[in-house]
Amino acid sequence: MLKRYVGIVLFVACASAFLFSNNLQANAANNNVVISQVQTRSLSGGSASDELIEIFNNSDVDVDVTDWCVEYGASGSFVATKSLACIKPTTVDVGNSVILPARSYILLISKSMNDVSPNLVADIVFASGISDSGRWVSIVNKSHEIIDLVEWSSTNSITAEGGKAAAVNLSTNLLQRKTINNQYLDTNNNFDDFEAGLQKEMYHVGSLYEVSDLCLNIDGIQGILPDMSYRDQTGNCYEIVDVCQNLEGVQSLIPDGYGADEYDNCYVDICLNLDGLQVTLPEQMEQAENGFCVYHDECLNLDGVQNIVPIGYKLVDSECKLDLSKLLITELLPSVDGSDEGNEFIEIYNPSDFEINLADYKLRVVSSSAKFYNFPTGIVIGAHQYLAFFNSQINFTLVNTTGSVEIWSLDDQLIDNMATYNDPAEDVSWALIDGVWQYTNRPTFGLANLPSVLLTQSSSTSELKPCGPNQYRNPETNRCKTIVSESTLVPCKTGQYRSEETNRCRNIVSDVVSYVPCAEGQERNPLTNRCRSIQAVLAATSLAPCKEGQERNPLTNRCRKIVTASDIPAAGYAVEKMLVGKSDDYVWWSLLAVGSISIVYAFWEWRIEAIRFCRKLKTLVVRSK
Repeated sequence: MLKRYVGIVLFVACASAFLFSNNLQANAANNNVVISQVQTRSLSGGSASDELIEIFNNSDVDVDVTDWCVEYGASGSFVATKSLACIKPTTVDVGNSVILPARSYILLISKSMNDVSPNLVADIVFASGISDSGRWVSIVNKSHEIIDLVEWSSTNSITAEGGKAAAVNLSTNLLQRKTINNQYLDTNNNFDDFEAGLQKEMYHVGSLYEVSDLCLNIDGIQGILPDMSYRDQTGNCYEIVDVCQNLEGVQSLIPDGYGADEYDNCYVDICLNLDGLQVTLPEQMEQAENGFCVYHDECLNLDGVQNIVPIGYKLVDSECKLDLSKLLITELLPSVDGSDEGNEFIEIYNPSDFEINLADYKLRVVSSSAKFYNFPTGIVIGAHQYLAFFNSQINFTLVNTTGSVEIWSLDDQLIDNMATYNDPAEDVSWALIDGVWQYTNRPTFGLANLPSVLLTQSSSTSELKPCGPNQYRNPETNRCKTIVSESTLVPCKTGQYRSEETNRCRNIVSDVVSYVPCAEGQERNPLTNRCRSIQAVLAATSLAPCKEGQERNPLTNRCRKIVTASDIPAAGYAVEKMLVGKSDDYVWWSLLAVGSISIVYAFWEWRIEAIRFCRKLKTLVVRSK
């Protein structure tokens, strides 16, 4: 009887462990057997397929490793890519088991390494194919529980023990478990437990041995049948006792569908899948058709059993979905004049009376294909607030031809969608205005949407908006300009008048030249504006003949003496020969001096006319502008 009770206690303990730890998270089923080394390639420059895995029994007791397997998978995925090797007995008789002794190793090497290293003998040879980065190797038992797992990667991963992968460069080193006091370290954290290492000079192999267990239901290996026991066809051993005192006959085994209480009475077990006898239905459970009792799970799609719908969720077709508030897509700009980078945007609106965190939402951009985008972390949209996201914030692309945008929850519920746009013009947004999707040439990212401003055009020319009553149209620019009122002009100073063309003040003296009146008996010369003698002018018409030896000066009409060669006095010295170059210089300097004097004299004589001409020229230049 004592053995039977011990067996029941052990069975309940194992079943509880299975119910609460049968998952592919970082925590292993136990820490007795561990992976001590992993090599993914030759460390001496040889084949990249020289692979090695070493396993160690880190406990002081022998461990049954029958049907245990070494599996291989990618970081972030709990599903194994392949099974590298499994430990099986040489014969498949019921009860045959493979045992790994305490403090003993199992060595597995790849076929490539086995071919090039004849002196390296292994317990198991497997096919090559282990990558240097972003992978994991695990040991699982026959129930597919994880015994140990090691992952190597440059980033953290949910599949690694402790959520942190071992940071070792396997292209130059192998992965080696740390030791403390000759005991392998196993903290269920790959980052803390492993370090870079090299191959051992000697590996221990051949420790595995096989036994035949006659009583599979009894702890330990039963090489012989226990006294007062019998073995059934499944390999289980039972005492020859009446396990159901309240039933007729001798029941060496509890009948199917029954369970025994502490007094060896057998009753119908209404929960065949639970340990022990369940005469009444346990709390928070319900009975299935097969006689199993299961927890009443409101959320079949969520991990674990949810007796009630969790806060923040809602029940939809026996599944618990996120209970999210409504968000609306209100505007987007697909086509931009110039570069689209950083200029395309998608606008959303919060119609509720409270702010909403966008952590549980995502965008879906639909064109010829569809792609999801997460919102930036930490973004909150206020009540009745518009919020625009540019493609510099979220790396989306809005095609210029046709497409649409949707808002989804993280658990794939459609929150909002919109009408599809088609071939929008540049800088024209697709906006929801008064409940209708339409194009507008007034994009308003982050603000309430505005309808387009329509421009009336004829077939060839545009109609210009009339200018205001105090404006006139500039004939060169077609723009309206304000008419300057004379009442706003500052009065001109004394001696000035206002130009009708420019409304500017001008000096009267600059336009009207006042001459000093000529003296009595004089008149003004129309050519030079100088005063001249009237008598001289009249006399010029009846001049008296010049005397003999005189001639009339054509400039002054006066008689002057005719100069002859005899009148020129002789020089008191001989004529000296002069250099041609020097005489030329004198001539040019003389001409320059005479010309300069003539220009100065002419300017002085005509200064009034020159000044007047310059002013008129300036007026013409100003008007032309």
